[in-house]
Amino acid sequence: MTENVPLFSEAEDSFAVGASRYWDAYPGIRESQPRIYVKFRPYGTELPFLALLDTGGHFCFLNRDVAALIRDQLTDRLREFVLRTAYGPIHGDLYLHTIELVAEEGESLEITSTVFVSPEWRGPSFLGYSGALEHLRFAIDPRKNRFYFGPAE
Repeated sequence: MTENVPLFSEAEDSFAVGASRYWDAYPGIRESQPRIYVKFRPYGTELPFLALLDTGGHFCFLNRDVAALIRDQLTDRLREFVLRTAYGPIHGDLYLHTIELVAEEGESLEITSTVFVSPEWRGPSFLGYSGALEHLRFAIDPRKNRFYFGPAE
C-alpha cells in the first residue's frame, strides 16, 4: 500500500510551502459557476487582493484599481499587447512584476510574473498559466477550499 504524502509539511521535499483558503465566488458577486479566487499581493502593496485562477489563460491580468496602485513600479515593460475579448479588443501593456501568493499556513511565495495592465480592463484580476502559474506547483482541495502552492523547482 502506498503511503500518502502530505501536500504541505515542514519537510524540505514538500510539494507546497504555503496554503490558503480560496473562494468559489468573488465576495458580493453572484457567479453562475464555481470559480477559484485566491489571495495575492503585487509587490509594493500592503493589502492582498483576490485573483481568479485561469489555467487556460495567458499572463496575470491586474484590474484597474490594483494596477493604479502599482503604476509607478511598473518599469519592466515588455511590449504592447491587444487582448481579444467577446466585447472587443482591449489595448494594454505587458510588464514583468513580482506578485506574492499569500499564505495562511506556511510561507507566502513570490514569483516574477508577466502582467497585463490596461485602463480599459474592467474585469477582475486573473492569474493565468502562461507567465504566472507555470512558475509554481499548485493543488486544490475542493472539500476544504484550500489552495496549496510551492516553487516549481
